[in-house]
Amino acid sequence: MKLLTLDLLAFGQFSNLSLHLADGAEGLHVVYGPNEAGKSSALRALRQMLFGIPLNSPDNFIHNYKELRVSATLRRRDGSTLACIRRKA
Repeated sequence: MKLLTLDLLAFGQFSNLSLHLADGAEGLHVVYGPNEAGKSSALRALRQMLFGIPLNSPDNFIHNYKELRVSATLRRRDGSTLACIRRKA
């Protein structure tokens, strides 16, 4: 599976931010930036998108727990895509 997009709709310090990762060959994407740019928040968003938002998430300092939303689009090996949204409720 390849991650095509990661959308931080309401997560941490982000609102409606999209990371487009579809370009390039299959393999590794390196995300870099200055301190406090949101790299760790994006990694937590990806983890919580795939495995669920924990009961006491530290990423609610702008958005309430019930408003937390993360979306992603994945491409399967056969070329089909899967888009989904994870919400805290």
